[in-house]
Amino acid sequence: MKIIHTADWHLGRILNGKQLLDDQKYVLTKFINHMEKEQPDVIVIAGDLYDTSYPSKETMSLLENTIAELNIILQIPVIMISGNHDGKERLNYGSSWFEHNHLFIRTKLKDIHKPIEINGVQFFALPFATISEVQHFFEDKEINTHQQALNRCIEYMSQNIDENKVSILIGHLTIKGGKTSDSERPLTIGTVESVERQSFDQFEYVMLGHLHHPFSVNEKNIKYSGSLLQYSFSEVNQAKGYRIVNIDEVYHVEDTFKSIEPLRELEVIEGDYDDVIEERVSVKNKDNYFHFKLTNMSHINDPMMKLKQIYPNTLALTNNTFEHIEEFNNVEIKKQDDQSIIKSFYESMTNEEISENQSNKIAEILNNIMRKEV
Repeated sequence: MKIIHTADWHLGRILNGKQLLDDQKYVLTKFINHMEKEQPDVIVIAGDLYDTSYPSKETMSLLENTIAELNIILQIPVIMISGNHDGKERLNYGSSWFEHNHLFIRTKLKDIHKPIEINGVQFFALPFATISEVQHFFEDKEINTHQQALNRCIEYMSQNIDENKVSILIGHLTIKGGKTSDSERPLTIGTVESVERQSFDQFEYVMLGHLHHPFSVNEKNIKYSGSLLQYSFSEVNQAKGYRIVNIDEVYHVEDTFKSIEPLRELEVIEGDYDDVIEERVSVKNKDNYFHFKLTNMSHINDPMMKLKQIYPNTLALTNNTFEHIEEFNNVEIKKQDDQSIIKSFYESMTNEEISENQSNKIAEILNNIMRKEV
């Protein structure tokens, strides 16, 4: 059996004000062409198909057309789950009809114990859910961490795991120690979102979404596919593509990663402003998306405009001609999460430590904001 594992399409993504829909159309067309050659038995999409729960009509059309090509034209079964960026109701619309054509959409916890069986392989689909959603579903207020939530969900699934068949878990979560990037939105604020790798021992293989690095974890049977495109400058030079998972007659599982060349890559260029303007620096492609980190710009009026005349897709410009201490402080702030920044600001303004009650309230407010964005 051949399975294609992909995730984190983030359709509708905007990077530094730039709409990436053309890049996404390009890479999905390539993905479809790859699938026509691969002829897999099933395609698994492990969450975050959209970048927001309220995508534009053009974004929705792109997803619908892509899935139609894969599922209807190429007649490949597709399993997809919702991620933390997806709107569950929007993604789930029409799912009961689509199953007649082997398009399986899973967004609700009530279905996680029902495996999707294809060619004798059991697929258990675990869509993203907040801790409070898991609490509510199981009517258990003792579930207070992502680890406890995952354990309870897997316990619920285990009643239907057939030991005589290969069982595969599809999830959207963070494995402890996994490599992260700037483009991933935290699952929650104020709690540890990572889970232990041994949580998945009941499954022969685990296909994950959420972390954008395809080699986020180094486990034989637990893999991220990574995102289809580079979605932040922290992902520069990071391979993007999909995984091919093969299961042989004796249920031995092997996987390989296959990259897809994008329309444009992300590049970070450091150097002197004059060298860049005079094109004395090496770049892969002038049409790529650039973040320039330059020195000796103080005498230049509107350097961004001048850079865009040569490099039209310049998305960010950092003046590296700062005092060392200022540069250091800026870097430290960027490395902090939202709650830590608020905490630091409060303590610098009041000269008092933030209380546990205040910290919990801040986490609650941030989580409410995130839920509204999702």
